[in-house]
Amino acid sequence: MKIFKTNTRIIIPSITFFLGLIWVIYGLNNYGWWEEGPGSGFFPSIIGILLSGISIIAFLEGRKLSPPEYIKASYLPFIAAIATVGFALIIGFFPSLFLFLQGWLKLIEKYSWKKSLPVSTITTALLYGVFAMWLMVPFPAGLILNMIRG
Repeated sequence: MKIFKTNTRIIIPSITFFLGLIWVIYGLNNYGWWEEGPGSGFFPSIIGILLSGISIIAFLEGRKLSPPEYIKASYLPFIAAIATVGFALIIGFFPSLFLFLQGWLKLIEKYSWKKSLPVSTITTALLYGVFAMWLMVPFPAGLILNMIRG
C-alpha cells in the first residue's frame, strides 16, 4: 500500500544542499577556518562543501529519474530519527540513543531481550566513552537533567 508519490530524488538533495551551506556558513563565521592550522570550523566547512556539491549532482540526476514509490515501512527510520532527536531534548542524548537502539532492535529487528539489551547498553556505553569522555564532545543533557541541576 503506497501512501503518496513524491519525487524525493529532488526534495532530499535540495534539503541536503541547504544543510551543507548552513554548515559552511556556520563553520566559517562562528568557528574560524584556519588559525595556525585547521580551526574548529575547518572540518564542518569541508563536509558542508562536499555535501552541497554532491547534492547538486544528486539533484540533477534525480530530475532524470521517475519518482520512487514508498510504503509505510519506508518512513520508519525517518520517524525514529525525529523521535530520537525529540527525546534527546527532553531526556538527553545518550538515554535517547539507548531507547532508539533498544526500540529498533526489539520492535523492527525482532531481537530477544537477551540480545537487544546488551547490544544497546554496550553500544551506548562505547559511544559515551569515546565521544563524551575521551573527545569531550558536548551533547544535549535534556530538559530533565537541566532542571535537576538547577
